[in-house]
Amino acid sequence: MRSKVIIASLLALFIAACGDSDPLTTPIPPDAQTTDVVTVGPITGFGSVISNGILFDTGATTVLVDGEPGTLGDLQVGMIVSIWGEIDDSAGTALAREIRFGVDLEGPISNVNLANGSFVVLGRMVFVDELTVIDNATFETLAAGNVVRVSGQFRSQERIQATHINRIANEFQAGMHMHAKGEIENLDIGNQHFSLGGQVCDYSGAMIELGGADMANGMYVEVTSTTPMGGGDMILDRVQAKDRDRDRDQLCSSDCDFKLEGYVTAFVSATEFAVDGQPVTATATTEYVNGTADTLALDVKVAVDGTLDDNGVLVADRIVFRLPSLVEIEADLQAFDVDAGTLTVLGITVTTNEFTLFRDHGAAGMPAFGFDDFAVGDWLEIRAYLDGDNVVATRVERDDADDSVTLKAPVEVIDRPSVTLLGTVAMSDQDTIFQNTAYEVIDADTFFGLVEIGDIVKTEGTYDGAAILAEKMFLRECADNCR
Repeated sequence: MRSKVIIASLLALFIAACGDSDPLTTPIPPDAQTTDVVTVGPITGFGSVISNGILFDTGATTVLVDGEPGTLGDLQVGMIVSIWGEIDDSAGTALAREIRFGVDLEGPISNVNLANGSFVVLGRMVFVDELTVIDNATFETLAAGNVVRVSGQFRSQERIQATHINRIANEFQAGMHMHAKGEIENLDIGNQHFSLGGQVCDYSGAMIELGGADMANGMYVEVTSTTPMGGGDMILDRVQAKDRDRDRDQLCSSDCDFKLEGYVTAFVSATEFAVDGQPVTATATTEYVNGTADTLALDVKVAVDGTLDDNGVLVADRIVFRLPSLVEIEADLQAFDVDAGTLTVLGITVTTNEFTLFRDHGAAGMPAFGFDDFAVGDWLEIRAYLDGDNVVATRVERDDADDSVTLKAPVEVIDRPSVTLLGTVAMSDQDTIFQNTAYEVIDADTFFGLVEIGDIVKTEGTYDGAAILAEKMFLRECADNCR
């Protein structure tokens, strides 16, 4: 079965590289040999829908949003979706039969921590990283009181790594929705209260839908509210018992190919762990990419390909460890090669693949955006990882032009007053502002006394076609995220 999914991934790579912005028009023939496939992960592009490296035709797709009928227009790049479809074994084409999306968290922000790239909503810690898509805001402009809708991947301790955030209001008003999921804790039946992800909930006036089960600690539920907080309590309208697996068990038969991207949320050993709450096991034949079985650990981000066994455990054929996107580039597009799927910015060749997230964030943003829509001179914001000497894009956004370029990457050469990053020289002068990793302003002597080969430096300035004249030159670290 692995080859069938790989064929579909290669098809997605080809179509994404060619920038086909229209849905596929060739249906799978009724007599074709097909394999069911289920993917759980973020949408990385449209035309039709791309997720987990597969481009799905959506000509006959049912869309469900929070369990209700929806449309493709309700979906955005970055949202976590579950897709059930099938792949034509001979042609490699993929067709989505059903796409399900559910909001993971919605409510007012109570705290923003710029230093560690996080904020709190309804008692739940939400992390933002270099791949998080944010609509109607930037992370730096989010503030306490703002109402946000979050889609993301769960980490340990029920924390969320946001993949898509939409700021829907500056402050909460009666009638707006609050929405959360999690395990019931601290159940107090007498006072009709419990906690969910650190948020105290009052369910005294709520509609209770538990499928005949008794409410208990550890029960996984979804709660909603349209009432402003009461003394810090979330006043619930509804409590529903839910499966925490994003309906995977309803979509995947025992012989389907299964692709899942997420964080290791529980870990005992390489043969007993969970990704996004889904039990996973590796075997002696499991292939590892960018790591080994010893790399597996709590909160490590992976993509897993395999099949579900009769007990609902995902048996991994392949585990890919997601590399951090250390590289950041913001500059004009100098050239692009459709066939090779490469972009040239600041003299640097950047490779895209079937997992690259594409988004048009300019004033006239296009919902479906790919290589056919590029033009030399477009302003691009790129995040990428290093695979040997290759710069591989994880995210490419077209945006409105800026006055200065940005390049963040490991240092290759130090030759005061310059450093070289990815073969591009960044030259400082007497006006350059320097910072250390603690974001403290330092002088040039201190900076060049600290910087070493391999350190991450972020520079902003003007580009003359050969080098960057740096207005800023900052030492940076990439630990929990690479913002």
